[in-house]
Amino acid sequence: MDGLKRFRLLRESSGSIQSIDLPPLDIAFPKVDMFPDGRLLLAGTRCNWRGTTDYDLNGVVFDPHTGQADRVLFGDSISDLQIDDRGRIWVGYFDEGIFGNYGWGHPGPAPVGQAGLVCFSGLGEKIWEFPNDAGPTIYDCYALNVSGAEAVIFAYPHFQICGIGADFQLTSKRTKLRGCQAFAMSEAEILFSGQYDDQADVAYIGRLDRDGIILVRRARLLMPDGSGRPSGRLQGRGRHLYHFGENAVYRATVD
Repeated sequence: MDGLKRFRLLRESSGSIQSIDLPPLDIAFPKVDMFPDGRLLLAGTRCNWRGTTDYDLNGVVFDPHTGQADRVLFGDSISDLQIDDRGRIWVGYFDEGIFGNYGWGHPGPAPVGQAGLVCFSGLGEKIWEFPNDAGPTIYDCYALNVSGAEAVIFAYPHFQICGIGADFQLTSKRTKLRGCQAFAMSEAEILFSGQYDDQADVAYIGRLDRDGIILVRRARLLMPDGSGRPSGRLQGRGRHLYHFGENAVYRATVD
């Protein structure tokens, strides 16, 4: 943003709400998460490269105990961002962050997110990225789900469920779904959001068969009053799929 704006983070846990005021920041449309030690992370989705020493530091690591705010570079076109139990930052990118835009790639250096998925340290240092010889290439990271010390993605064009273990070992499972923007998963089931052009309340429940293919059946996401889920942002985290509405947050959980 052109000017500084104030942010307030509200964290709900076990029925209580914690309010944390942040310093004025120029971060637009931020992705937000918390480190295990209580520090906060905000990252703007877009990032401009203007010159060798002139580019946006679109991430902020804020310590509410000391008031210190450190700026870091995560690159352009962030689709999602989540922190694992080890304090590592997993960032997925959509196509412009992979192929380049806003100066990245041309005339500037290769995009920070050219691999499609990057793992950063808690200080914002790149420690791993999705290998280009791992099989399915990432052109757009549609959905990210981080639980424990592991990450799972659902990415275009192959739309496989690809798991990245705590030590960066890779596994993948096939599915016939396309374009799902969020998912939640347990050891037995996966709950996907709708596909391209589906209504907001459409979902899919998948189970893994012996050949490593995820077989799915169609379902609906319902609100407490029985009505279908309205439009709004969905976020998958572990076994939970969250719906962020205008006035409340709702959660669906898979067994």
